Amino acid sequence: MTQIILNSAVAILVAVAFATTTAAALRGENRAMQKVPVRAKARRHPKG
Repeated sequence: MTQIILNSAVAILVAVAFATTTAAALRGENRAMQKVPVRAKARRHPKG
């Protein structure tokens, strides 16, 4: 009985997380993507 309740609680939490993520994605759909500057170090090829 306890396992059924725990499984139900986990299923509800997963559903709430999914709904929250979906709502956030739909609300932010019109928002422009922000460009983030990334610095990449030049790769040095070892002499072999």
